[in-house]
Amino acid sequence: MVSVQKLSEYYSNNYSKCSVDNSFLASWQGLAYPSHVFQAIGFPFQMLTFWLILKKTPDNMKSIKKPLLIAHILCTLLDIHFSTLVTPYMFLPSFTYLPLGVLSLFKVPVLVQSFLMVETLIAVLISLVYVFECRSRSIQENRIKFESKTARTIYYVILYLLPSLSLLLYFKVPHNQETAKLEALQLFPCPTKEFFLDETFVVLSDPFWLSFTLAFAIPAIAILIFGNIIFHVSCCIFHLYMTPGAMTSIRTRLIQRRFFIGMFAQTGVPFVVLAIPYTLLGVSMAISRISQVITNLSFISFGLHGIVESACVLTFHHSYRLYIQNIFMKTKTIKISTR
Repeated sequence: MVSVQKLSEYYSNNYSKCSVDNSFLASWQGLAYPSHVFQAIGFPFQMLTFWLILKKTPDNMKSIKKPLLIAHILCTLLDIHFSTLVTPYMFLPSFTYLPLGVLSLFKVPVLVQSFLMVETLIAVLISLVYVFECRSRSIQENRIKFESKTARTIYYVILYLLPSLSLLLYFKVPHNQETAKLEALQLFPCPTKEFFLDETFVVLSDPFWLSFTLAFAIPAIAILIFGNIIFHVSCCIFHLYMTPGAMTSIRTRLIQRRFFIGMFAQTGVPFVVLAIPYTLLGVSMAISRISQVITNLSFISFGLHGIVESACVLTFHHSYRLYIQNIFMKTKTIKISTR
C-alpha cells in the first residue's frame, strides 16, 4: 500500500494511533457512488436542456442562444469532470486527492486530470460573463457596450488569462510526493487510509502556497469574474427596468425581461450551489474543523451544479417551460382519449 519507507513508518507508528472516521460518508465510496448516481440521473435532463436551447429558443431571443448554449455545455462538462471523469477524493486542507473517475481507468496522469478540471471551471466562469455581456450588448439603448469586435476579443482574452495565472501554481507541484505527503499529514494527521495509496497525488502541501491560493488567488478570481457579471447585470436592469427605451416595443421588452429573469436564475442558482459548499469548506478550514465528511458532501454538491443549472433552464425560461408543459398535456390527453 505504501510506496516509501518514511511514509510507511508514519503509517505504522503514528497512523495506528489515529481515530479515523470510517463512516460511509467519509469513505471514497461515499463520494464516488452518489456522484456517479447523480450524474446518471442528471445527464438526460442536461441533454434535454441542450436540445431545447438549440431548437426551441424563440426567434426574438436568438442573440443569446449561443451564449446560453455555451454556458450550458460547459456547466455539463464541469459536472462530468467532478462526477465521472475525475471525481476527486480530496484530503483537505492540503490540495491532495485520489482520482476515482473514468480518466484514472485509462491511466491519465493525475496532474493532467487536475489541469483539465481547473480549465473547465475557468471556462464556466467566463461563460457566465459571456451570457450577461451578450444580453447587455443586445439592448439597443445600452451605450456601455463593445462596438468593436477587436476590443471585445481583447476583453475576453484578458478575462481568460487573468484567472489562468492560477495555473502557474502547477509549477509548485512537489516532485517528491513522499515529502509532500508527510507535509500534508502535518496539516491533517489522520486522513482515511486511501491517503497512503500510491495513486493519491499531492498538488499543493506547502502552507504558504495553500494560504496564498485560498486567501488571495481564489478570492481574486471570484472578484474579477463576478465584478464583470455584476456590471453587465446592472446594465441590463437599468435599461430593462429603470429606464426602458422607446426604441423597443412593450411586447419585446416584456419578453426580454422574462428571458433576463430566466438567465439570472440559470446562472445565479447554480452559483449558489457552488458558493455554499466552498464557503463551508473555507470556514471549516479556517476554524480547523475540516472533516472528510464535509469535504465529500461539498464535492458531491459541486457535481450537482450542472443539474441545478438544467433544472433552472427548464423552470425559469418561459418558452422552454411551456414546451415541457405542452408535452405533458399532450401525453395526458392521449392517455385520457385511449381509456
